[in-house]
Amino acid sequence: MASRSTRWLVERGGLLALACLGVYVSIAPAHLSTGDNGEFAGLGAMGGAAHPSGYPLYVLWLRAWSWLPVETPAHATAIATALLGAAMVLVLHAACRAWGASSPAATFTVALVAATPLVVRLSSEAEVFALNALVAATVLWLAAPGGPVRGSKRAALLGLVAGLGLANHMTCALLAPIGLYGVVLGVREAPRARVVVTAASVGALVVGLLPYAYLLVVPETRGSWGKVDGLAGLAHHVLRMDYGGPGELAAHDGGGTPAANLAWLAGTLVRGFVVLPLLVGLATLGVRAVRPGPERIAWILLAASWLLAGPVLMARFNLAPEGPHAFITQRFHMLPLVVLAVPVAVGLHAVGGRLGARVSSGALRRAGVLAVLATVLMLGLQVIALPRIASERSRALEASLANMLTTLPPDAVVIGTPEEYMFGSAYLQGARGVRPDVLAITWQLIALPHVRARIHRETGVLVEKLAPGSPQKLSVVTAEKLLATGRPLFIDPFQSNIAASFPLYPYGLLYRVLPRGTPVPPIAEVFAINKALYEQFDLAYPRPHVEQVVAAHYHERHAAMWRALARGLAQAGLRDEAAYAAELATALAPVNGWTR
Repeated sequence: MASRSTRWLVERGGLLALACLGVYVSIAPAHLSTGDNGEFAGLGAMGGAAHPSGYPLYVLWLRAWSWLPVETPAHATAIATALLGAAMVLVLHAACRAWGASSPAATFTVALVAATPLVVRLSSEAEVFALNALVAATVLWLAAPGGPVRGSKRAALLGLVAGLGLANHMTCALLAPIGLYGVVLGVREAPRARVVVTAASVGALVVGLLPYAYLLVVPETRGSWGKVDGLAGLAHHVLRMDYGGPGELAAHDGGGTPAANLAWLAGTLVRGFVVLPLLVGLATLGVRAVRPGPERIAWILLAASWLLAGPVLMARFNLAPEGPHAFITQRFHMLPLVVLAVPVAVGLHAVGGRLGARVSSGALRRAGVLAVLATVLMLGLQVIALPRIASERSRALEASLANMLTTLPPDAVVIGTPEEYMFGSAYLQGARGVRPDVLAITWQLIALPHVRARIHRETGVLVEKLAPGSPQKLSVVTAEKLLATGRPLFIDPFQSNIAASFPLYPYGLLYRVLPRGTPVPPIAEVFAINKALYEQFDLAYPRPHVEQVVAAHYHERHAAMWRALARGLAQAGLRDEAAYAAELATALAPVNGWTR
């Protein structure tokens, strides 16, 4: 038993997986960090359909761990994701060995992947990409020529994993070349009739897709993307028709984004594998794909899967990796990072074998020890970097949304632009019970039927399309209808059409919209209102730096509001109040860089 445990810990990556689990859990945040993170944190607590394609397998996983006795629902979902990240480390280690890498080479390579800042972040907060990476590692393991099972078991398990992967994130389909290779290999290995084995694989695929049935039965919750009704509604949701269809990632206008996104991917790979292991991995992938031998086709299809999941996908992105879009696009780098781990590990093993031919067996054993020590050292360096990773997860987003909600008058309506208004507010209102009376509307999603239905359900206002050629603006018409209900209306700084059509004044992070003809309060009264709001705000966290894009955005809005007040107060001759507002604007503005 002791030797079996030792083999699992040292030779099969168990120790590395446990170490990663400890790291991921230790930095799992108890608060929100991004829009999608807020969505999944809320769905983990409340249930419901996520944004298209629905990601039902991941939502079910989060729901299964919602009982954890931790600080917040967001914390429970982060820990549940950390378990997936650690499992990915273990399975990826097995995949590298199944493709021919030694245990030290696999350990060193997988440690590089596991300690990559992107992987650390996505493995310790509620995001679908950790489960997507686990699915990818499992496909690589099962499809390897030296995989753990043969014949019908190989074919059926690959079908099941493919179905489960598609029930989590559609990009796992980009591994189809190597996955289909494994199925064909399993069919050929099986002693049974090939038709029977193929049918079993297809049946397992269907079983793996069953989590999508969850979308048909789960009720609509505050955090869900509406209610999925019937098979037609399910197809609409799975095919991402609300985003324009399965080809939504296509670079519609060129705009230089393919080159920028390819460079962004290259930077992630360099940071993940550092230069020499990355070059070894790319060289190994190319050499094995052209070198004659029985496994050549496997390596060709592995290379095809990596190209599809990496360069091809990145070249089709219609978002430039800048500002808030940088992290959105970088999340998709995790899949090619995981796939490339196999040739990196195999290449490092080959290099080690050539060196081993010139040294004694004792030196080889010492080389294995050195590989393990190098891994431990690398993980230690990652632990040193953890404070910065933790600091990137500023509490500013959640605190800003909570400050906004708690200081609004009863039954207020907020029209905003960022998705955080919908996802973050839904988490706070539905999972944490913060001001459920407030209606937060994300205007850029107003075309979606479930958004309009919720507005009608909660306010009685019908949001209808304007007649073609109408000089009116839909946002202005909707604002007028909402004001007519008597509910207080607020907008964020991006609602310029509403701002130009109604009197309004600053109110915390928002602007209060008044019915036409209503006088705006004098600047001294507006100052007093905002000063009272500021004194109620929770700001007990480090001021975010400009690189923390989402958190910095909200603090810049704080600062911009007080700058505007300072100018108005100065024009009114209220010098002391103007000085107070100007100082507060400086104190609230994001820090320019990492230095405090």
